[in-house]
Amino acid sequence: MKIIYWLFIVISGISNIAQAADFDATVDFSPRLELSLPVSGMVKTVNVTAGQRVVKGEELLSLDPVPFKAAMTYAQSRLTIQQTLLSESLRDLKQQQELYERTVLATVELENAELRVKRDKASVENAQAQLDEAVYELAYSKIVAPFDALILSVEVNPGQSINNALQSKTLISLVRQNHYQARFYASAEALEKIKIGQTATVTTEGEGYQAVISSISYEPLQRSGDDGSRYMIQAGFTSEKKSMPPGVNARVHVD
Repeated sequence: MKIIYWLFIVISGISNIAQAADFDATVDFSPRLELSLPVSGMVKTVNVTAGQRVVKGEELLSLDPVPFKAAMTYAQSRLTIQQTLLSESLRDLKQQQELYERTVLATVELENAELRVKRDKASVENAQAQLDEAVYELAYSKIVAPFDALILSVEVNPGQSINNALQSKTLISLVRQNHYQARFYASAEALEKIKIGQTATVTTEGEGYQAVISSISYEPLQRSGDDGSRYMIQAGFTSEKKSMPPGVNARVHVD
């Protein structure tokens, strides 16, 4: 039994070694994030430039807030008016119900009072929805950094008019700070042994980094000089100590 057990260990080790593979790779930034605004307006401030590093929550860009604040004030006023009308109609309905119970009020008059309450409730809900929309538009009239990031490009200037009703436009592009991906290509045979989430080691410029397979393109990419199709794979990793420009050569060892 011991002999069988040790044979199993040896065979398993050989199998694991056979599954491991090394690939030439190129380092790139983590996937680019293109930021835009869901509302339209006039750009008031642009606080960043390409190449700048920002922290999570930092304001990158803002539209002129005046029209958004005015819309919110109007919506709040309208909601207050509709709430007052609803309070009046509820009070009238209570009085009508008392009169109806004393048989001094016709059924149709009670029904009219009930309809007024329903109408005013609907008006309050509509006004509340308008206020919610105004609050939303004010909140999203600026762009803040979703995480610690490196700004790659800024496609807008102060004073520029943004009309997202016609087409959403990318205003700022950025990548996550210290996050990179090693891009390499594998044959169909090697691809069968690589899975999303599989661990790997990226070695570049004499440093090794723990990585995880983050994406696999199952559409073949034929590269010049290669025999057979190749499939692009990306391994994500972080480097807190060192900043890397795109295009650095690397080696990926897939466990």
